[in-house]
Amino acid sequence: MPRRVPSAARRASRVRLVTAACLSALALAACSGGGTEERAAGEGPTRTDGKGADTGKSLFDKKTLNVAVKKGQPGFSTRSEEEDDFAGFEAQLVQFLSTDLHFKAADWDVQSRNREKVLTERSMDLVVATYSITAPRDREVDFTAPYLKTYQGVLVRKKENGIKRLADVDGKRVCSVRGSTGDPESERDAKAKKAVRDALGPNVVAELRNSYKSCVKELTRGNFSAVWTDKIILEGFAQDPRYHDDVKVVRNITVKKKQFYGVGLREGHEADCRRLNDALKRFLDTQWALAFRAHFPSITERVAGYEQQYKPTDDEFEALAKTSCGAGE
Repeated sequence: MPRRVPSAARRASRVRLVTAACLSALALAACSGGGTEERAAGEGPTRTDGKGADTGKSLFDKKTLNVAVKKGQPGFSTRSEEEDDFAGFEAQLVQFLSTDLHFKAADWDVQSRNREKVLTERSMDLVVATYSITAPRDREVDFTAPYLKTYQGVLVRKKENGIKRLADVDGKRVCSVRGSTGDPESERDAKAKKAVRDALGPNVVAELRNSYKSCVKELTRGNFSAVWTDKIILEGFAQDPRYHDDVKVVRNITVKKKQFYGVGLREGHEADCRRLNDALKRFLDTQWALAFRAHFPSITERVAGYEQQYKPTDDEFEALAKTSCGAGE
């Protein structure tokens, strides 16, 4: 069974992540992507529409929701030095949602490539893991309206002076992550796959790893010239004390279109998804700035208009809310 999170009073702005090894079928699904058709303990059978979508039952009928998160993702969810807890922007968001919507969260680590899988195989109820809202993903799962936005960029070694603009990346060896928007297989049609491959330049030698941490470590060892993904993820690594002296985000490189992060959930829960939208709007209105300043100080101290760059505007939120929760299918 998943370990219950601490009480709200103890956690404050933290969410305890379950660190037990994958000892159960549920943990295997969340940690290794193996998946399971079993339901969480205490939950009866769920009717589906024949395509894996739940029907006729609210997620919030359960006392505890299983939430897939990115364990060890700087800025979003990293281990506290004081205690065996994890803190970060998304950790704080999960804590807010659980308090606002009156559920307990059992948090499990997930890799980017397994986010749809843990939802469709019903081992997880929600995914809050730097999860960009994209059309291919939206065909498999549902998304809420967004709580964060970001462009893409590149991370290089601190002493690298030869990569200053996008053209300088072409021909270099670059790392990204399987299942991310930097993975050509995240798209369905050939034209879109090619667009991902050529985003940094047609001669880039791109390789994929299972985590950004692996990419960054190989970057510091000289195995890659750059790491490519969302700028906000790269900023998290660049400000982390473990990597700060070794890596930097190239300020003048912006790649591809804007990415919007939403909460992922299984299809068939439109009412639950709308409740999450309402809670996310309250988070944006009351807690977003505090959480962002707390967990991305390197950005807030350097960028005067950081909210315009990273916080969805009311118009962006409302526009994506209209197509969220399965409405855009």
